[in-house]
Amino acid sequence: MNQLKTEKIDIHGIPVILVHPPMETGKPAILYHGWSSRAEYQLTKASILAVNGYTVFIPEALYHGERGALKDFYQKEDYDIFWKTIFRNMEEFPFLSDYIEARYSEKPFILGHSMGGLSVLGIGSAYGKDVKGIVSFNGSGDWLLTHLFIQARFGIYVKKDWPLYDEIEKKSPMAHLDTLKDVPIFMTNGDSDGSIDPRAQAHFYEELVKAGGKAERVVYPLLGHFVTTNMMDDGLQWMEKVLP
Repeated sequence: MNQLKTEKIDIHGIPVILVHPPMETGKPAILYHGWSSRAEYQLTKASILAVNGYTVFIPEALYHGERGALKDFYQKEDYDIFWKTIFRNMEEFPFLSDYIEARYSEKPFILGHSMGGLSVLGIGSAYGKDVKGIVSFNGSGDWLLTHLFIQARFGIYVKKDWPLYDEIEKKSPMAHLDTLKDVPIFMTNGDSDGSIDPRAQAHFYEELVKAGGKAERVVYPLLGHFVTTNMMDDGLQWMEKVLP
């Protein structure tokens, strides 16, 4: 019986868990974890991808796991770190992409849950030509609306002169629909998600479709902030459609 091979590697200072399929197929994928999680907690999702032939790279996000994990991820004072982590995921993507291109001569799929689901849409808005497709689980492409919903959830009030406000607005996928309309995108949300309000993703999806985007979205009734096996199956089926 074939076993999945797992190893830890370093790519330009980024700790990455690499999960190999039973037989190498040249189908790379990058899987981004969510806020307060860590790379090693993604092995179940990565294994599902790997048994379907994908070589999965799981990067550790800054301020998580072995990269200086916060003691408390839900202090209001640290709210800005949530967005700074997303921006760092965007900045670090070219190092992962170059590494993958050199070894597989293929563009990777990029997938992510929650904060990772926001990150992959941000990466696509900046580096869309370098990805094969995007799968955003419980994420959002309307970052300003998500910023508003997060404030309401945690009782935070941030004025427009907050230093990160302009950066969120400029880097939000909503500001880059012309780039993203040419990138295959699959989005899933639970309609009862209390962490990343699905209304933000719904608005982004509507605007992306209006712009001519190649996007699909599935909403799961009564589901909260979770990645289910149904979501994984739907994402995999979509990825197989995107593959040449």
